[in-house]
Amino acid sequence: METYSEPRFEPSTVESDRVLAWTWLMGKPRRRGFVIACLSTMILLLGTLWIWSLPAGMAETFSANRVAIFHDREWWRLWTALFAHSDLGHILSNAGLFFVFGLLLSGYFGLFLFPTMALAFGGLTNLLVVGTSSPEMHLIGMSGVVYWMGGVWLTLYFLLSRHLSLTQRTLRSFGVALMIFMPGEAFNPSISYKAHAVGFCLGVIFAFFYFMVHRSSFRAAERYTVLPREEDL
Repeated sequence: METYSEPRFEPSTVESDRVLAWTWLMGKPRRRGFVIACLSTMILLLGTLWIWSLPAGMAETFSANRVAIFHDREWWRLWTALFAHSDLGHILSNAGLFFVFGLLLSGYFGLFLFPTMALAFGGLTNLLVVGTSSPEMHLIGMSGVVYWMGGVWLTLYFLLSRHLSLTQRTLRSFGVALMIFMPGEAFNPSISYKAHAVGFCLGVIFAFFYFMVHRSSFRAAERYTVLPREEDL
C-alpha cells in the first residue's frame, strides 16, 4: 500500500510536548482517484442506459432473484443487478455517492478498496439479501455498494483521524452518516432497506479488519510537531 509524501515534522522526545499534526487522511486524495471515480461512474451510467435499451423481458434477466441464483445457478446476476436501475432518479441518487466515495477510497487507499473490493462486496451483499428474501423479490441497483463504501469510509475516517478527539470523530462520523443515509422520504416498499443495512454493516466490518492489517503503515504516516514548553518561552 502506498504512502504519502507529507510534510516532515521533527519528533519530540517528550511525549507531553507532542501534538499530532499529520495523519493518513490529511492532504488531497491522489489525482488517480478522480480518474478512477470518473471512469467507474461513467461505466455505471452507460451500463444502466444499455440495460434500459433492452426489451423488457431481457432487461429482467439482469436482476438478482433468489430462484434464479440458488436454483438456476445464475450467479452472474449478483453483479449485473448492480447496473440495473428502476428509473432516472434511482441511478442519479446512486451515481452521485458512488462517485464521491469512489474518489475518496481510491484516492486515499488505492484500487484495492475501489473498485475491486467495492464490486466484490456488492455481489456478496446481493447474495445475502436475496438469500434471505422472498422468491418473488427482484433486487436491482448499486445501493448496497454505495452503503458499503460509506461504511468503509466513515469507519476509516473515525479510526485514522486521531488528531481529533474521540467525541469529535464520533459526532462527525455519525452526523455525516445521518445526513447522507437517512431516508429522505416515507417508507417505500420498492426500496430494499435490507440491502442498505447489509452493505453498510459489511463495510464497517471490512474497514476494521483493513485497518488492523495496515495499522503499522497508517501509524508510520503520522507526524508530530513539538509545542514549546513554558520554561522554554
